[in-house]
Amino acid sequence: MATEIATLSSLPLEAVDEKLTMAATPAAEFWSKHARSTLGPMLSSTGTYTASDQASHLQFFDEHVASCLGSQPEEPKAEYYAHPDLAGTRFEVSLNLTTRGKAKVRYSFDLIRDGTGPDPFGEDNAGEMLRRLCSVTGGDGRLMERLMGAFFLSPSETVALSKKVQPHLQIPPAAIAFELEGSQQILKAYIPIIKKSALGKPPVDITLNALRGLETLGYDMSYNVDLLEEYLNSRPGKVNPVMVGIDCLDPTKNQGSRVKVYVVTESSTFATARDVITLGGRLNDESTLKGVKLLRSVWHLLLNEPKGIPDDEIDTWSKQQRAPGVFFSGLLFSIDLAAGKRMPHIKIYVPVFQYSEHPETPIRNTNAALKMLGHEWGQTGKFSEVINAVFGQQKAHRQSYVTYSYTESKGVYLTSYLGMPLFNREEISDKYKAGLEAYNILD
Repeated sequence: MATEIATLSSLPLEAVDEKLTMAATPAAEFWSKHARSTLGPMLSSTGTYTASDQASHLQFFDEHVASCLGSQPEEPKAEYYAHPDLAGTRFEVSLNLTTRGKAKVRYSFDLIRDGTGPDPFGEDNAGEMLRRLCSVTGGDGRLMERLMGAFFLSPSETVALSKKVQPHLQIPPAAIAFELEGSQQILKAYIPIIKKSALGKPPVDITLNALRGLETLGYDMSYNVDLLEEYLNSRPGKVNPVMVGIDCLDPTKNQGSRVKVYVVTESSTFATARDVITLGGRLNDESTLKGVKLLRSVWHLLLNEPKGIPDDEIDTWSKQQRAPGVFFSGLLFSIDLAAGKRMPHIKIYVPVFQYSEHPETPIRNTNAALKMLGHEWGQTGKFSEVINAVFGQQKAHRQSYVTYSYTESKGVYLTSYLGMPLFNREEISDKYKAGLEAYNILD
């Protein structure tokens, strides 16, 4: 496998293919090289993408994505509000595995500004980039436009929020991801609910009002939204919406197209995970309950307790996080509302970096979880082999989250989010070292 991976990965790093059109600016070239160092070998390692598919995705990144990542960073910034920076990079690649499907590669990044000028939160800039990327991927931008209208700040709200945040705090107005299907790039857009801070209104109300406004665009979600509202109102302050994501597809032509509501909980117990996944017992179908049972079987591995957690303690057992109270503590969930489907589907995102001091630990635990769940990549050790081949033996990479869910059609669904740090921490200047506790969390 190492030979197969080296065939493609050596080209982007040592001699960029002349057939690929590199973006002109030095910053874009920097991001292309940084992204290709992981994206290229990850694409070739899965066995899912042809050589033509791989070249197409790398070319697309060079021509359309690299310029979206902004200026070349000179040093890491501690005042940042999104989890990729905890891994030391603004760009993450993710590997999605299901027990009844092929491995898939995705990548994601945040759109940020420096917090100054007439667009202090970067929303105008984010809107322009989202529209351009939607156009070049042939996506449908109607849901995206409606959500930007619902969640982006008005001029007066921009002024109000500017008075509340620290100077130079970088709050991404949006995040972007691409799911790579064959040679096709499917755009996904994510918009955090920062409006709540400016308005002082409950995020539940803002989110539900925005969701109900989407029905005129072809999303018949009234039952799902009612169910979600009932659950969230039963858990005030304990399950909080923080972001909404969409597949930029026409919902009338793509029945699997989703609107995803991301919620966080401060509690990280298994009882909390079960409560959200079942919406407080409202989802009690056989598939949901089987998914909860399978999650319970690997819960100890996700929390880096390889020796296990006693059955009589697992519901309420809580492990100390390495950085409690930060934005990335607790548990994150996505409540997926798909067009044409009556019941929501829920994924859990476990911040595995919170429970592991060494980069190789969550990789080993993820491989063990895949093995217990009956996935071939875990049983053969292929997961660990691929990660080591993609990121090298220097153990510099960081795994931030592991996502889990279950459906009868796909079986177990597990996604690992990984990034390669941009900086050697020994080379960081003294002026940043004092304030980098959050940045150093993954050491």
